Amino acid sequence: MKIPRVKTGINGLDELLEGGFPKGHCILLSGAPGTGKTIFALQYLYNGAKAGEKCLYIAFNEQIEDVILQPEVLGWDIQKYLNEGKLRIVCVDVKDFSVKSLINEIRDDGCTRVVIDSLSQILAHPVALEDIDISYTLKDRLDRLAPSPLHQSVATRLLVEKIINEVRKLPCTSLVISELLESVGGMSRDTISEFLVDGVITLQYVMVGIESSRNLMIRKMRATAHSENIHPIEFKEGIGMNVLMP
Repeated sequence: MKIPRVKTGINGLDELLEGGFPKGHCILLSGAPGTGKTIFALQYLYNGAKAGEKCLYIAFNEQIEDVILQPEVLGWDIQKYLNEGKLRIVCVDVKDFSVKSLINEIRDDGCTRVVIDSLSQILAHPVALEDIDISYTLKDRLDRLAPSPLHQSVATRLLVEKIINEVRKLPCTSLVISELLESVGGMSRDTISEFLVDGVITLQYVMVGIESSRNLMIRKMRATAHSENIHPIEFKEGIGMNVLMP
């Protein structure tokens, strides 16, 4: 059975993924600050818009001007696709966030590619248990744990599960971003999203002596015979991210 693929448009990456992301899948992109997550995400949407697809970027606690600054520096004519309506950037105040409003924004837009930037920003604000579909018994147990840090941990995991499960039901190929902190185990800041998504790509800094470089690794991709190697990445004006052979 041949699986439909969505080309990322990121040089060197599609060849490592049997042609691209499996259509309709939800992919986690995680990495430390400054590793290139925003460029990766915008390059994915930019190339989709160039191919005539409708693309949506949802950012939390950022201004549109800040989001489009990096692609403009790289020489992409991103404004062209914003004007044509093929690419839309929505900036949301995380204090006004709800899972229902997020899903409605994506569904109503009718996009085929979507980026959520980021799970870490969403989880930084207090979790309203009323927004999560949980049983009365579990809510009662969580209420009893209110004074404990475990309350936030359990509620956070429930919220992450709710967001990803709802996004995966939508008819789009989505990318969710998470900050990856060195002090946190796993492949995401919340340590659970990597188990819920269809694929995981991590971006990392590597220090060799006084020299630094960045690399990419495909940690997981369902229905795909993917590379398991660590691949150096570079950034070029007019192109964006390039994934190199090790």
